[in-house]
Amino acid sequence: MGDFPSKWVHVRDLREGGQGHTYIVRRSDGSDAREYVLKRLKNSDREAYFEREIEACEKLEHPNVLKIIEHGRTPKDKPYLITPYCDGGSLDGRHPSQSPLEGLRFFRGICDGVAHAHDSNVFHLDIKPPNIFLRDQVPVVGDFGICFIAGNEYIMTSEGPRGSLYYCAPELRGPEIEGAVGLATADVYSLGKVLYWIFTGKVYDGHQTDYSERTDRHLAELYSNVPEFTFIDEIVEGTVQLMPEQRILKGFSTATNLRNQVQTVIDRIEARGRPLDLTKPLRCLFCAHGLYKTWAKVPHLADRLEDKRGGREWNSSSSIYQDMRNEYKNMFGSGGVGTPVSLVLVCQHCGNVQTFRFDLTPNALGVWKP
Repeated sequence: MGDFPSKWVHVRDLREGGQGHTYIVRRSDGSDAREYVLKRLKNSDREAYFEREIEACEKLEHPNVLKIIEHGRTPKDKPYLITPYCDGGSLDGRHPSQSPLEGLRFFRGICDGVAHAHDSNVFHLDIKPPNIFLRDQVPVVGDFGICFIAGNEYIMTSEGPRGSLYYCAPELRGPEIEGAVGLATADVYSLGKVLYWIFTGKVYDGHQTDYSERTDRHLAELYSNVPEFTFIDEIVEGTVQLMPEQRILKGFSTATNLRNQVQTVIDRIEARGRPLDLTKPLRCLFCAHGLYKTWAKVPHLADRLEDKRGGREWNSSSSIYQDMRNEYKNMFGSGGVGTPVSLVLVCQHCGNVQTFRFDLTPNALGVWKP
């Protein structure tokens, strides 16, 4: 019944995709009770894209990439492909992660799959929640229908399909896309948007602004009682940059770079690291009940940068740090100009004191926020 290869029997329909009809099928000889997905091309004008998806997935062999186990033509001469069925549906139906560690570990799997594709010179170009599937709660990247395979003589014109406006990197929205474009970092941009989705279940639709420009929508603001989201914002901010050069400068040129930075944040959270941000709650390391507080006025980062000597050296003798020196004097009996600038944090519950000597670490004044 219907236009299906003889080796497969139709079980039920799935939702229609951008360039194909999709169905749940089983092997007709009964040798395998598992369910699979058959995708059949619906628009013959898109056959080149369908063939590219097959070519890409045949190059890839990774647990976080959807594998094509068979392809061919139906009795009515329509191209088709068959993949394993992912019982968890797609990412856009998954509940947001409440735990920073849980969400980051899940996202690391997505990055692993895309990194493998990049290592194989395959660039997805349409990474978004509906194209990431869940198999036993493991993320699997699929739908490589508009991917670019390095070495192909291929230019995607404005008449060709495009990724979602809210996930597609700005440099892919122009009239032509050629192999010279940094396609790896374009995928990284989309991955940053996916990371935001994982924790919010919402589209970050700031497709005309850098993530850093919308602080009211940062994860650390949405979940202000969980300081670890400050670490995750650093990843989203580095990836969701309109200019690809800025992503590269921030260390996000490929999915491999992104995966490594994700692992670094996982390590920091597992080691109970704390964000260097005085606007976030910092729980006491000793009693684990109270929060640290500084009574001194800490100059804002913008003021500290402006006060640098010639933009090169921290001017620690500057008057803008006098309040911090006074607090240090009240605590330890010394202070004044010439005394090293120190940040003093005091637990409001047990009185535990943490002191940070900015003069001993050349960049310390530049890493603390605000």
